[in-house]
Amino acid sequence: MWSMISTVMFELFYGLSRAPFSWDMPTGELYESVILEETLGRLSYAAQRQWFAVVTGDCGTGKTTIRRFTEVFEPATYKVLYLSDSKLTPRHFYKDLLEQLGCESKFYRGDAKRQQHREIELMRGIHRLQSVVVVDEAHLLDREMLEEVRFLLNFKMDAQSTMALILVGQSELWDRLGLQAYG
Repeated sequence: MWSMISTVMFELFYGLSRAPFSWDMPTGELYESVILEETLGRLSYAAQRQWFAVVTGDCGTGKTTIRRFTEVFEPATYKVLYLSDSKLTPRHFYKDLLEQLGCESKFYRGDAKRQQHREIELMRGIHRLQSVVVVDEAHLLDREMLEEVRFLLNFKMDAQSTMALILVGQSELWDRLGLQAYG
C-alpha cells in the first residue's frame, strides 16, 4: 500500500503521467542515448549480414531494451524469433523456434535441427524473410547449449549463415564465451 502511495506522490510531484522505469514502458518512450543508438545500429548491421552478436551488461543496464531493437525491423524483411529460458537445451531450442515458425517439431534433436534449417531456408527462399534469433538470459545457458551455438550458424560448410543469432545476457556471458570456460 505504501509503495503505491509513494509512487503516486512521486508522479504527482514531478508531473509525470506514469511511473518511470517501468517494465511495460513503450519502447518509443525509451531514452534515446548515444549508446542505445550505437548498439541498435550494430545489431541491425549484424542482422542484415546474418551474423552472430553478443549483448552483455550488468543487471539494470538496459539489456532488456533489446525489444526496441526488434521493433526497428520491417516485418516484410525480417522474422524475429525470441527465446528466454534458463534451462534451454538444444532440443528445446529447436522445438521453440519451430513453434514460433508455426511448425510442430520433430522429437529427436537432429531431426528438429534439420527441420529448422529447412523451414528457415523456405522462409528465405519463398518469403524473402531473414531470421533474427534473440536468446535472452543467455548467461544461463549450459555448456551443451553453448556448444550447439557453434553449429547453429554453420551452414553449407561455413559458406553462409541461415540466421542472425543474438545472445543477450549478463556480463559473465562475455567472460564464458571469451575464455571458452563453459563451466
